[in-house]
Amino acid sequence: MRAQSFKTGLAAGVALLVTTQWAAALDADDFAKKFAAAYAAQGAEITYDSASGQGDTVTIKNVKMEVPGEEEGLNFGDLSFDGVSEDGSGGYKAASLSKDKIEFSEEDVSFSVSDLKVENLYVPAQTGGDTLDDLLFYDSVTTGPIVLNVEGNDVFQASRSETKTSKSSDNTRVDVAARVDGLNVDLSAVDDAQARQAIDGMGYQNLSGDIVINGYWAVPTGEITLSEYALTLDDVGRLDLQFSISGYTLDFIKGLQQMQEQMASQSDDAKGQQAMGLAMMGMMQQLTFNSMSIRFDDASLTNKILDMVASQQGMSRDQMVQGLQGMLPLVLAQLQNPDFQKQVTEAVSLYLSDPKSIEISAKPEAPLPFASIAGSAMGAPQTLPQVMNVSVTANQN
Repeated sequence: MRAQSFKTGLAAGVALLVTTQWAAALDADDFAKKFAAAYAAQGAEITYDSASGQGDTVTIKNVKMEVPGEEEGLNFGDLSFDGVSEDGSGGYKAASLSKDKIEFSEEDVSFSVSDLKVENLYVPAQTGGDTLDDLLFYDSVTTGPIVLNVEGNDVFQASRSETKTSKSSDNTRVDVAARVDGLNVDLSAVDDAQARQAIDGMGYQNLSGDIVINGYWAVPTGEITLSEYALTLDDVGRLDLQFSISGYTLDFIKGLQQMQEQMASQSDDAKGQQAMGLAMMGMMQQLTFNSMSIRFDDASLTNKILDMVASQQGMSRDQMVQGLQGMLPLVLAQLQNPDFQKQVTEAVSLYLSDPKSIEISAKPEAPLPFASIAGSAMGAPQTLPQVMNVSVTANQN
């Protein structure tokens, strides 16, 4: 009787183990399929060989990302997701995704990212819905060293990078903050004679600095605002781009996805390309332009350029500046916009005399449909500065 009970219990245990392993495999495969589908919804096709589960860890084998126009995609190798759990509605949460090193290479160029880590990844049950819950999402992505090598030389390096995203409590806004630290650009291997002369003349064999990005996406209106996109290079200067557009809603994203699918199946004939071009113009009409600015704060670049060019021309820097200031009205006369010409001439002249900062901004009184901007650019380009309320200022805090 005891032997029979033991056999029965053993059989039940084996059956439970087999069933559990089979269920884990099914969950892993479902996770992988939904992970790939979420990426596809954002315009990137993911392929893989297989998926397996062990406890709350899911491993997807031989993950590749297809790149449009390229025969060879990007191979990420095996990806392991830890702390995977179902969210109760068919989606998944993963506490972390980590990868020691990812490398891509082609001929004499290689690119590597070390110590990749993604935290609190959310994989939706389905894509194409009307809320943020239908998009792939994560709390943070960090990396260690990033290296671009060309012909044996590390021409670009970064010591680390970090991107953080957060949703508002009502699911209507996404904030993004990112930075890349420890930038190093090695220009010593540049072999073009003219470029080499300029690099040596200004003393910029190596550039170092960082990148800072801040912005948000307001989902209901589709407003995307980039409040800071700043590249700072030591002893060079700081270049900051800011812009704001509206209309990039979830419906707009779905429209883009459908268009991408149509383009993939479209023939290469002229009629098909023309039809897709018109369709894209129609999509762009849904977007509106709110504002944009580009600002450069000088740290020595402008004076070094002026000194180098003046030396090549056999004159002093002051003579070079005066010559440029005299040429500005003649060059800008082609704009056929006297008021704007005067504004630009005054700002650039002031900047050349005392390089501190220069900024170009466009802030229309009301949001402008992209279609109206395109119409002005084609029909009456000289009116664009007024249409977009463009201003050019120098040496302002």
